[in-house]
Amino acid sequence: MAEGTTPQEQDLHNTSPAAADLPFKSAGRWLDGFTYHAAMLLGRLLLKSGKLTVGYRDEPATVLGDGSGVPYTIQIKSARFLRRILPSPDLAVGEGYVDGEWDVREGDLAEVIGLLLVNDEALRETLPVRAASAAVQCLASPHRKNDPRHSRHNVALHYDIGNDLYSAFLDEGMNYSCAFFEHPEQDLRDAQLNKLRTTVQRLGVEPGMFALDIGCGWGELTRLMTEETSAERVVGITLAEEQCKLDRARIAPGHGNRLSYLLEDYRLHAASNPSTYDRIVSVGMFEHVGRHHFVDYFRAIRDLLKPGGRALVHSIVRPRPGYTSPWIDKYIFPGGYIPSLGEMTKSAVAAGLRLSVEPFIHESFHYANTLRHWRRRFNEAYPSLDHSHYDERFRRMWNFYLAGSEAAFDTTGFCVAQVLVEKTAA
Repeated sequence: MAEGTTPQEQDLHNTSPAAADLPFKSAGRWLDGFTYHAAMLLGRLLLKSGKLTVGYRDEPATVLGDGSGVPYTIQIKSARFLRRILPSPDLAVGEGYVDGEWDVREGDLAEVIGLLLVNDEALRETLPVRAASAAVQCLASPHRKNDPRHSRHNVALHYDIGNDLYSAFLDEGMNYSCAFFEHPEQDLRDAQLNKLRTTVQRLGVEPGMFALDIGCGWGELTRLMTEETSAERVVGITLAEEQCKLDRARIAPGHGNRLSYLLEDYRLHAASNPSTYDRIVSVGMFEHVGRHHFVDYFRAIRDLLKPGGRALVHSIVRPRPGYTSPWIDKYIFPGGYIPSLGEMTKSAVAAGLRLSVEPFIHESFHYANTLRHWRRRFNEAYPSLDHSHYDERFRRMWNFYLAGSEAAFDTTGFCVAQVLVEKTAA
């Protein structure tokens, strides 16, 4: 015994740090267990249909849902995920997956997300939740800015992360929008070309016309218009610097002066090019406009068109007005909003345009199948990507994004519409 100490004091000195921490660890385990059961109680309230088995450490597995349909199993790996999911389930599910805090053990990620979306949609149909969602939108939407400066920033966060990434999983033309499949087994490349040619045919580009592509992406639609129509001039505008660089590099000698690309916002282009274009096309860009700028967008189209000119706007549409997923808004498409078809058409009419024909609707399968191709190709290509730039967390983020988007088309009624509008002749 050390000199000058009592037996009790000596026992305290000999206690190991692990033993000293034991009460705190026990309390932590108890708190984690309590949080898990609280989260499962929330899960029972939110998940009314299907069968989802949830595992967590040595806790007994919990089965959520009514037991119907295909069974799925997930494993929760972190108490942090449980703590995050209680205040904000929508955001926490995506963040938890990206951080490796939960994984799918039985089933496909898109199918598991689909099950969650189906139940979420059912919950949002109840009157109290619909009222609460409407109130949140009214409070949040006016503060969401999508002016030219903010739009440029938002675009850069998604589209300027690297052309090497997009070329790895898109088709050869780098078309980052819904393909139109003539049959389920059609090759992605052929389905994308089918979409492009269908779009140009509907637009009706005639010899000598001036055509504009708003949000031209990596430029294959503009190149196809230049090569396969007799348009006198084709212009593409984008806010993504990396896209614009590649677009300009891909202008072929045979295109001459007929094809050009500008790094410019559609509103600024409209201000400096009034009544310039016979035809305008915009594919997959309207979703980035922002709900409070819909009429402004169609006014810009009206101002850009010559009298009697025509525009085709291609967009994802939802079955009814809704809201943007907090996770998608934070990590993938900041400032975006997927409209309902009614929101699109009413905005076009409010801007002084006329609907030429009934909108063309392409059923949910087309985009769901496109996303299945993209997710498979992304994961096949991932080993060859620069992992110092696209790390494991990025891989999980993009898998969740692609799988979640696929699930939205498979389960919630999202589809694609092409709206054809005209500027009345003077």
